[in-house]
Amino acid sequence: MKKILSCLLLFPALFSASSQSAMLAVEAGVMDWQSKASDYFGEAKDNNPFVKVKGFTANEYGDLYGHVTFEDPDDSAMYGTEINLVGQINIGETDWNLYGQVFDKSKPKWGETNTLLGISWDKDIDDYYLQFALAGHYVDATYQAFDKGFEGGFNGGYFYVMLSKNLNIFDQDFKLSWWQEHYFARGDEYLIMAGDGKDFGFNGQFSVNWSFTENLSLNLSYRYAENNLGKQGYQDAIFYSVQYKL
Repeated sequence: MKKILSCLLLFPALFSASSQSAMLAVEAGVMDWQSKASDYFGEAKDNNPFVKVKGFTANEYGDLYGHVTFEDPDDSAMYGTEINLVGQINIGETDWNLYGQVFDKSKPKWGETNTLLGISWDKDIDDYYLQFALAGHYVDATYQAFDKGFEGGFNGGYFYVMLSKNLNIFDQDFKLSWWQEHYFARGDEYLIMAGDGKDFGFNGQFSVNWSFTENLSLNLSYRYAENNLGKQGYQDAIFYSVQYKL
């Protein structure tokens, strides 16, 4: 809870006077996991509601994105949180950046904190945005199903790619986006505990966002993973949500 409160209190700082662009929004919806996930995880991945608070800021020195997600807020047995902070510090006048990410996932019987440090490249090209990141992966995790402690530490490498495009169709604003993150050379002990099975795994998402007013938008996303997110093999879901920009 302290981590959640700290992150929520951080969001107002995203809107400093030095910011050249900034966004703060609240999103609520349902994660509709398909049979390959729900048959394996049961209620943990079925039709799960979520509420997300997210923010973004950018200036001449770099950019910062963060979100806090509350999963299954109506069910104490399944309730979980997700905190994600991603920052880039510009390297001179180039399109290269120092890259850092902290991703924390907490559920009733397990939790993980992943720290990623490396380098990234990003660029706006007309209505497109393209980003790549390569980083080292450090993990700290607790799984109650395992009696022995997990020391954590270096857990291989990380590669991320993202592409988005803004569209205007019949005077309606749309945004198409796709991102995918890859983990490789992960430790055997971690793979057993996390359930991913193989040292190489990935997860990603295709999304369509329709801004039908200045502040309100609808999101439809296809979420997928292979040897990642707690299961060996493939799993996928459809996410439906509505977003309000504050």
